[in-house]
Amino acid sequence: MRSPFAKSTGGELVPFPTRPPAEVEDSDNLPAVIDAEVMPAAIPAPVATVEPIDLVVRRAADYRPVLPGWAKDVAELRRALRWLGRFAGHRAAFHGVRVPLYLGRTLAYAPRGALRLMVVLNRWAFDVEAAELRWAAVAAKDHKSYMNLSRQRNERVKRRLTVAMVVAVLALVVLAVASVVLSGALLVATLLSTVAGLGYAGRPRGRGFLSSAADRRGPVRLTQDIVLRAFAAAGLCKADDPIAFATPCHRDGDGWRVILDLPYGTPAKKAVLKRAEIASGLDVLAGQVFIAAESGATGSARRIELWVAEQDPTTVPAGPSPLLTASGVNFWQAWPFGVDERGREIKLCLLWLSMVVGGLPRMGKSFVARLAVLAAALDPDVRLLIFDLKGSPDWRPFRHVAHELHQGEDVDPDTGVDPVGRLLEVARELRAEVNRRNRVLRTLPASDVPEGKLTERLCRARHMGMPLVLLFLDEVHRAFTHREFGAELAEELSDLVRVGPSVGVMVISATQKPGSIGAGKVNDAWNTYRDNHSCRFGLRVGSYTVSEMILGQGAYGEGLDCSTLPEAAKGVGIVRGTGDVAVPAGTVRTYLVDGKGAEVICQRGRQLREQAGTLSGMAAGEQPAEVESGPRRSLLADLIEVIGADEQAHSDVLCSRLAESSPEVYGGWRPEQLAAALKPHSVATRQVWAKGTDGAPANRRGVARADLYAAGRPSGGADS
Repeated sequence: MRSPFAKSTGGELVPFPTRPPAEVEDSDNLPAVIDAEVMPAAIPAPVATVEPIDLVVRRAADYRPVLPGWAKDVAELRRALRWLGRFAGHRAAFHGVRVPLYLGRTLAYAPRGALRLMVVLNRWAFDVEAAELRWAAVAAKDHKSYMNLSRQRNERVKRRLTVAMVVAVLALVVLAVASVVLSGALLVATLLSTVAGLGYAGRPRGRGFLSSAADRRGPVRLTQDIVLRAFAAAGLCKADDPIAFATPCHRDGDGWRVILDLPYGTPAKKAVLKRAEIASGLDVLAGQVFIAAESGATGSARRIELWVAEQDPTTVPAGPSPLLTASGVNFWQAWPFGVDERGREIKLCLLWLSMVVGGLPRMGKSFVARLAVLAAALDPDVRLLIFDLKGSPDWRPFRHVAHELHQGEDVDPDTGVDPVGRLLEVARELRAEVNRRNRVLRTLPASDVPEGKLTERLCRARHMGMPLVLLFLDEVHRAFTHREFGAELAEELSDLVRVGPSVGVMVISATQKPGSIGAGKVNDAWNTYRDNHSCRFGLRVGSYTVSEMILGQGAYGEGLDCSTLPEAAKGVGIVRGTGDVAVPAGTVRTYLVDGKGAEVICQRGRQLREQAGTLSGMAAGEQPAEVESGPRRSLLADLIEVIGADEQAHSDVLCSRLAESSPEVYGGWRPEQLAAALKPHSVATRQVWAKGTDGAPANRRGVARADLYAAGRPSGGADS
């Protein structure tokens, strides 16, 4: 039998068997096939599932909360009550001091109000409204219509005058009774109420009776009509294709919030990019409007959240940092970084991250970056390596806690250390440390490294020697443009910022030149280094293109533009790429720690390190591991020295010779490390015919002596 869904070929129609499907499932009970036609088994009919048609299954995201957010959050509730008290108190005080003015207006407007009342009663009683119809009939010489209208007018006036006389008599009776029955106070109150009503009726047309207690620019409160007007002005909806309100407009923090759905086919991104137009439609500043697309596992691509602040939140300082009073910080967890536009605290965790901070000069880059390093200073198991290439006094307090602290670009006359040269040595040491940590982690049992990564227990185990390391570089672009060490630093730092965070070696970079810093390989290396930072924080910049260089590609399309931040917004920026769903990309007002506060925090961090036995390096009075007073080593010079008279040599042979001549520098080098170190000098390894480590000639990758001479002469100078 063919399937009932197969196309008919004109064969015989065979009905379905009447036996239950269970009876034909056992092939042993089927009759033998006698003729040549093969009859397939019957296909069981699908079992229909009956569901109640009136049962509506809704997603959890569709349910609105029983209580609004401000009622469940104590901080939000306090802000709402403060706003309500401030609003009511201001209105009461404003109008209270103007009571004498309102009394004067009442007395002045009351006669005009009484006259207006008499005019209205007169027009009603004598049917003045229909006078135009009677005059029209006279002008048209329509005698019949005029007589009908006149008759109706006379009857209407008679009835209305009767009603007016009855009301007047009743009013006089009530007034006479009230003067006898009511006390003097009630009588005065009644008369005052009457005068007040007449005064209100006599107010000038188009003018309020009470003075305005607030500037009428911008909405006093957000309403659906105002939102509709704004989105229509921005071209996001039409009268026949409006927006839909998922929630009513309601108070939220120091502003108003509403969730709405754009018309079908209009993505949320379009509204995000029209923030300025929406702000104009709301009659507020663009800095007061914040639009976010809905995110999560479920939702709608056209749903947005609109929050309108009472004032531009970037002009309101976040206040002093909680780090000033904190006894310590666990850098493995999030620590207080600042507050968002609604005043909600933002906590940042830099574990497994590298961070870049960029912006115009004097916008607070050093203060923002210093906040992160201060948090690390309060964890005794974080080793701090600070290179302030600007040489400002902002980082002097860290002399109490930093394993190494170097400032400026020039050689320190007290220690003889070249900060940029030492940075190159530190970068090499950290790359070697990253490799060592990865080797150690590979040898540990899975129970110690459940996710294959460094854990807090291993980090705080002193015998493992794997504390968290935080390398901070202020004005890092100076290292890349350094004439002597720039090329090799670019290679070392670019690799370190990629692989270091995975084993607890984190890098924080601050720069006022996030864009191009040169040409050719230097600029390419800088762009690679900058783009490899996962967490970005941008303060005010000059254009949206520079903003994208700091925040990363696609930031402008998400409505993130540091060039829109006001000039007065010191320490206010946009964060992106934190890797934490609790810290979405957006505006952050960072907490403030001044110079005195930084000194206090660093002193407390030193005490924590002394108690834990982790005070080390320059903070403990030691000098850097290598302080060379003479000329620095040059890789090219060392290679030319060990290659000797050979025209060319294999890479593994050269690594072996380098390790023998300078084991403290080249110990453990492999051919791929040599190739990477030679890349900044434009020397490439290639296939060469030379003797190997076993003495037998072979064709393997190596270096030609002519290439080394072409790249640099064997002087005692440093790498260029």
